[in-house]
Amino acid sequence: MRSPSEADLRILILNWRDSRHPWAGGAEFYTQELARRLVAAGSEVEWFTASFPGAATEEVVDGVRILRRGRQWTVHMHAFRRYRGRLTGQFDIVIDEINTIPFFTSLWAGIPSFVLIWQLAREVWWYESRFPLNAIGYVLEPIYLRAYRKTPVFTFSESTAADLRRLGFKGDITMVPIGIEPIQVPDKSKAAEPSFIYVGRLAPSKRVHEIIEAFALFRGRLGSGRLLLIGEGPEPYVRKLARVAARLAVSDSVEFCGWLSGAAKHKRMAQAHALLMASAREGWGLVVTECNACGTPAVVYDVPGLRDAVRHLQTGLVVRPSPRYLADGMELLIGDAELYVRLRETALRWSRTFSFDVAAQIVGNALTQSRQQNETEVST
Repeated sequence: MRSPSEADLRILILNWRDSRHPWAGGAEFYTQELARRLVAAGSEVEWFTASFPGAATEEVVDGVRILRRGRQWTVHMHAFRRYRGRLTGQFDIVIDEINTIPFFTSLWAGIPSFVLIWQLAREVWWYESRFPLNAIGYVLEPIYLRAYRKTPVFTFSESTAADLRRLGFKGDITMVPIGIEPIQVPDKSKAAEPSFIYVGRLAPSKRVHEIIEAFALFRGRLGSGRLLLIGEGPEPYVRKLARVAARLAVSDSVEFCGWLSGAAKHKRMAQAHALLMASAREGWGLVVTECNACGTPAVVYDVPGLRDAVRHLQTGLVVRPSPRYLADGMELLIGDAELYVRLRETALRWSRTFSFDVAAQIVGNALTQSRQQNETEVST
């Protein structure tokens, strides 16, 4: 048996999406950044996930071994068949990343496991699934999560931690800071006319249609403005967004940019006066901090995750979940120059306190401590 002082770990990550999945979001990109840093520190990481059209069955990304089997609703059974009874001696730790449906590793892993969870689904069920699946999921979520009540947890916001405690979670809950790569934007000057941006999946639970409604209210009051939507999503919902913009007579001022990354995305983030977020809930809202790093504050709904990512009247505005109040916040930012400068500066400073390296160190330390504790218990 290896000495408990050794820092290297053999880690299995279970998540139905990986960072190259077409539907990958901030959670998957964040997991990839953590995983590659754990590999760089000497650990071995295997990530079991669902396949998608054109995907390789196996590949190595940043030193992380990716295995793909099944699809969204079958990957959990594939993981169970592949790993049940075979984890001991092959891995030290399993990280069960819960994204709506868990892998239930607490019931079959046989080795120490951690839950990594950004948020509970709760209201998201009503937006992303059809009846009766949405009703079934909403009712069952608190029930099936009880299987993890004694499992240690990694999460990212006090909102999610509080939700888990209310569900009866009694294990350790480790708060992991979000992280962003250093962003250097040569020009942080703002667009000539009021400009707003949304970045993320164009999905019903993100309530992008309400952002368009808020923008239409704002433009009706001030007479000018522009809204950029960066991201992609299901075609039916994207078509709905176009119809909403047309119905509200703002199609000429709403730009569907598709997915952008790197400098192209950051340039638009820096030019915008504010990021708008109207999600039903978030684990944090990575794009909030990313925009902050580009010198752009956010106006967000007062929902779990977003209320953690934005400090009201310090780094941005947190408003009641309604297009009307979102529009009020937009108008306040544009109309109060002194407030706007203060929010920009504070948001930029706060964004610089977040680091992937710090996050990976916290996760690595928790995993190593768990492995050491387990080896001590086995040896005694």
